[in-house]
Amino acid sequence: MRRTTAVLAVEGVGVCLRDGEANRWILHDIGFAARPGEVVAVCGPSGSGKSTLLNLVGGFGIPEEGSIRLDFKTGGEREALRVHELTEAERVRYRRQHVGFIFQFFNLLPTLTVEENVLLPRRLNKLGGGSEQALERLAPLGVGDLRERFPDSLSGGEQQRVAIARALSHAPPLVLADEPTGNLDAANADRVVECLWDQVRHARAVLVIATHNERIAERADRVVALR
Repeated sequence: MRRTTAVLAVEGVGVCLRDGEANRWILHDIGFAARPGEVVAVCGPSGSGKSTLLNLVGGFGIPEEGSIRLDFKTGGEREALRVHELTEAERVRYRRQHVGFIFQFFNLLPTLTVEENVLLPRRLNKLGGGSEQALERLAPLGVGDLRERFPDSLSGGEQQRVAIARALSHAPPLVLADEPTGNLDAANADRVVECLWDQVRHARAVLVIATHNERIAERADRVVALR
């Protein structure tokens, strides 16, 4: 599979909810851009719209205003994907093929081994070959010897590092992480952040991470501050 890189452009995005007789804007005029290998930290208090913004970028919804675009380069070919204009079926394909997700509570499937969890995105995308290369990510993440283990036998930090390997296994150009260290102690959180940064930089993916962690924000290439 040829490596795909992408530039993410979010321009003037807004989301409005009906609150009684009034409209309440959860997000309004949000914009940022990121190139391959860059990290964007989305920061703000609870209820400020961090997860909502990630969901929009991930194609789980459509904004009331603004645009979300992923400009691809695969080999010498270029393609612009306007995420906010996709149909529901197209957004499902977009998420499956182009996005890797990392969640606060890991979301590993308990009935699958570590190896099966990591390879799941590749199987959903019917990708032949490359599976061993995807599994090789487990070694630098410090969980290389856990392939045959099940998630409930792993620590929280181990599960999150497996989740990172799963998110990157199908080489997506865009990775979204929603409070990935929020369920970890400080030591595990620091290790997970180091692993995540190294893996994303190496893969030249765009990472958008929602976080309360100031140290994560300080390391990011840019910060989107929500109120």
